[in-house]
Amino acid sequence: MVIDMTGFRLIRYFLLFMMLVPQAFAQDEILNSKKYQHCLSRVESDNADGLAFARKWYIEGGGVAAQHCQALALYELDDFKQAALLFETIIDHLISGEGVNEFAYKNRELLKVQIHNLAGLAWKSAGELDKAYNSYSEGIIDLPPKSVLAYDLYVQRGLIQMERDDAKNAVEDFNHVLALNSNKIEGFLYRAIAFRKLNKHLEARLDLNEALALDPKDPEVLFESGINYRMQKKDEKALTQWQKLIKLYPKSHWQRLAQQNIDLIGQ
Repeated sequence: MVIDMTGFRLIRYFLLFMMLVPQAFAQDEILNSKKYQHCLSRVESDNADGLAFARKWYIEGGGVAAQHCQALALYELDDFKQAALLFETIIDHLISGEGVNEFAYKNRELLKVQIHNLAGLAWKSAGELDKAYNSYSEGIIDLPPKSVLAYDLYVQRGLIQMERDDAKNAVEDFNHVLALNSNKIEGFLYRAIAFRKLNKHLEARLDLNEALALDPKDPEVLFESGINYRMQKKDEKALTQWQKLIKLYPKSHWQRLAQQNIDLIGQ
């Protein structure tokens, strides 16, 4: 299945506390790390309670760890704009060193990339696509060599490019994605969608074939494969893809979408 990066629950907060409040030998650092994890737990169980806890902790001197927990709580409460603004404030603090422990300050370049990614997700959820694009772009600029974060940043920026109706540059981002890892279907699927938007259906077909080879049962790939055949006026092949989707995922969103498209064939 394709990764959905629209919510923090799905990315498990990037386990950022490992960097913000590391398990160090100093007793105060150990206590701070436990407090951070406790804050995250409260956010997950009760968003409003977690937000109140994070704000109180920040006033008491919790620094960027408390701000990060607060930003996550704001996101979970659907206050996406304020979450994004707070993530950007955290980046400023990482640069200046304000409220940042020594370990986090030494690793601030990696942390900045992670926070840019989170800011991009928040701006995207707020519907601020240009600001989301800027956040992802800044994260990409700050990427250290061979960073494991590069893959997700390029995926997310590519998706933003498509939402901004810039399929040409989206293709470039997904080229980077595939250069980083061609064993996952995201790059092939999303590049195929971008090619479709550019009316490059043969190029899209090649990518979809690669994605189907990796996972012949992925619903997004099967659905897009049907669309691709339909765009090429190969209705029988489109029908085959959508019928397979219905068989694999009955009584689902995919079944309804597939049936709707099947009903359009011949009209």
